[in-house]
Amino acid sequence: MGTLLGDGSLQPRKKFARLHIKHALKQLSLVDFKRSVFAEITNMKVRQFQQEVKGKKYYFAEFVTLTHKVFSDFYDCFYPNGHKEVPKNIGQLLVDPVSLAVLIMDDGSAESAGLSISTHSFSKRGVKLLSQTIQNNFGISSNLRMNKGKHILYFSKASMGLLRKLIDDLMLEDFKYKLVPYNERPRRDYTPGPDLIGI
Repeated sequence: MGTLLGDGSLQPRKKFARLHIKHALKQLSLVDFKRSVFAEITNMKVRQFQQEVKGKKYYFAEFVTLTHKVFSDFYDCFYPNGHKEVPKNIGQLLVDPVSLAVLIMDDGSAESAGLSISTHSFSKRGVKLLSQTIQNNFGISSNLRMNKGKHILYFSKASMGLLRKLIDDLMLEDFKYKLVPYNERPRRDYTPGPDLIGI
């Protein structure tokens, strides 16, 4: 559930659908983790490659699973009109804290005093439903915020303690920084350069 709400995508094939996982290469540990989760239905090894996006070159890592009926069932939930949406029954699907941890590892970002989840691809209705589901199923409140003309989820400072208590142990070590707002991070020591001394 976490990866389908995040960066994971489902691809219909001849009979069933398959899951496609693709992240920036710097998130390789997350790709490897997901590959281990789906090891029993995945033949493909993680592939690292370079891709040009809008004239710039980026590095990615990806794999796809084998096709499976369960992915076809989820495709019907998440892609009712051919593009990914928050399912109407997300309240019955997003019930495991691991799913919330994976969603935050996928699309979470530390903010000045809280944490946001980039839900730009979803409608306001979908983001609101996701917020209500997290409140109902995990007891953690979040708000909708506008970002680049789209609605995103925002967890305020008041929610961060509960969020960390729920998922900190479920996060991969190199993604736990997302649970630490910038105003809680130690300030870097700063020594002015020779051109600034005496100004």
